[in-house]
Amino acid sequence: MTRQPATRLDPEADTAPEQRSIQSVVIGFRLIEALEAAPGPLSLKELAAAAGMPPSRAHAYLASLRAVGLVAQDGEGGRYDLGPRALSLGLAALGRLEVRDAALPAMRRFRDGTGEAVHLSVWAGQAPVIVSRLDGTRGGSLSIRIGTMLPLERSASGRIFLAFLDEADAGARERLGETVDRVRADRMAMTDGLLNAGFAAISVPVFDHLGEIAGAMTTLGAAGHLDTSPDGPAAEALRAAGESASAALGYQPESNAEPEGR
Repeated sequence: MTRQPATRLDPEADTAPEQRSIQSVVIGFRLIEALEAAPGPLSLKELAAAAGMPPSRAHAYLASLRAVGLVAQDGEGGRYDLGPRALSLGLAALGRLEVRDAALPAMRRFRDGTGEAVHLSVWAGQAPVIVSRLDGTRGGSLSIRIGTMLPLERSASGRIFLAFLDEADAGARERLGETVDRVRADRMAMTDGLLNAGFAAISVPVFDHLGEIAGAMTTLGAAGHLDTSPDGPAAEALRAAGESASAALGYQPESNAEPEGR
């Protein structure tokens, strides 16, 4: 007697249990992605449509996602939203992001596109300290070693922190007055020969997911060689690099229109 092959009632079923489990996670995650993209809580019908599956199937997956806290439901049969576990996972992931790692790809693009040197500084209690650098490929750039502490008033990086970090020296902020106000308004600081004679600098802030300053990205070059005009190619490229690094840290300008650090 010839043995007939088993009929596969579920076209998404796989012969290996491991494959079925992986596929279930992928399918269930479509519901998480739909909730992430939604402006607010969704009904079962709305959520199923957004995830591209029948409501009955979505309901089965949602029961499991609710059990582990990835999805929450407002009352019996109410609308669905992301649950507390989704929030804690997101915050844990954000907490693991190092500003150096987030900024490095943007710094490379800036250096490769402009040929200028670029470095990143973070707040170290009383002043910014350089934690990452990429040397320029063009002549006339100045290499500053990692670990260098930068003065608040005489460096472009320091002025960025004065403009956006509340705990920075209030006395220095008051002494610079309108200069700090302009840095805050422009989201860019420029200095020429203040820290190193014959060298100019441009610096922009890098914000984290809370809209707080996480670092300052700065390019430094020979005065007259580095174009420090606000709408010049170096300034525009550095601004784009700072925005890219901020986005990598979870910063969303539309929800953080006014960064903290007044």
